[in-house]
Amino acid sequence: MEPVTILIIDSSENSDLKQRLHRRSEFSVVGSTSSTDIGFTMAERFQPAIILLNIDTPGEEGLAAAEAFALEFPASSLILLTESDNKKILRHALQVGAKDVLTLPVPDTKLYSCLNKVMQMDLRRRELFSIQKKSRPEFKVITVFNTKGGVGKTTISLSLAVALKQKTSARVVLVDLDLFSGNIALMAGVEPRRTIKDLIDDINILEQDVLDDYLVNHKSGIKIVPAPVNPEFASFVEAEHVEKIIGMLSEVFNYVIIDAPTFFSDTIIPALEQADDIVIVSTADLASVQNLKQVLDLLGNLGMRNKTRIVLNKVGYTGHLKIQDLEKQLNLKIDYVIPNVEKSAIDAINMGIPLINYDSSSAAAQKIKEMATKLMASEKEKSETVFSFLKRR
Repeated sequence: MEPVTILIIDSSENSDLKQRLHRRSEFSVVGSTSSTDIGFTMAERFQPAIILLNIDTPGEEGLAAAEAFALEFPASSLILLTESDNKKILRHALQVGAKDVLTLPVPDTKLYSCLNKVMQMDLRRRELFSIQKKSRPEFKVITVFNTKGGVGKTTISLSLAVALKQKTSARVVLVDLDLFSGNIALMAGVEPRRTIKDLIDDINILEQDVLDDYLVNHKSGIKIVPAPVNPEFASFVEAEHVEKIIGMLSEVFNYVIIDAPTFFSDTIIPALEQADDIVIVSTADLASVQNLKQVLDLLGNLGMRNKTRIVLNKVGYTGHLKIQDLEKQLNLKIDYVIPNVEKSAIDAINMGIPLINYDSSSAAAQKIKEMATKLMASEKEKSETVFSFLKRR
């Protein structure tokens, strides 16, 4: 018999639920976090059989979280954790559909008994009724790439991440993988308190629960992994580091956007292999077109051509080739066309504001939003209750 999958969301100090459940072979802890925000994303990804949720938070936030989890994950059995014996909590637990409430601290016998009882109830329920799971959101890794500088790759990476956050309210992280000269932190107007160097330094002790502590918050709601402040560190980064970081981020973020460097190396290969979509940014000048052809040929040789999307940036710039001529010459279809807004793009960089926010009404911003919509994982609109809960995070 397969072990029962359990997700723990517990912000209480000295929580040892994970360690206690690991001792029992009938249970498998798929994730443990103190954050309801991260917990929601993990529940989407792992679809656990049981969710253990601590609702001891200020005000009514814990009860609102319980309602959101019960509504979004009806196929998971929700068990609430609290240090209170308030009858209001018990009534609310029944109202939202929680299967039980455990008062902390909870002894082993009561914990294991409750979990087994809930699972037996769930098995009987499944025998009587067909439980329809909600469609699982598709988690995506999107790598933005080209081997030629000056095409607006980083500007598009940053604005794409912000656009995805605006459209989905999901968890979005932007990784600056240009280890020698990455400047996403500068362009986003944030101070790189920690960088990818810190992630790699602690890579063997990192856990999902503390991952957010290594990331930089942006006012748009996205998280950022800045490039190292000192480019000398780049020589110590190995492909397996990058592979592990992307794997960990993709477990707790709906969208991982990677701004890749403008060259091929061992460290870029995992970002291309693990990507669901590879977005190649180019412009319509002759040198960029030649470079685009070389990149596409190389990706074709690596068996990655089918997940490649082509963005033609700065369209309308004087002297550039026509789109129809370019498509005919390369025998391909341009997926996304971004109009030229060079002055706004430069001003946005100088002010540390994503282009999509700096000039939100521009044709370029609208096209980036359209691109985000097409690249979005196919997921149903979240209910108003869940949306309202997530907006407060």
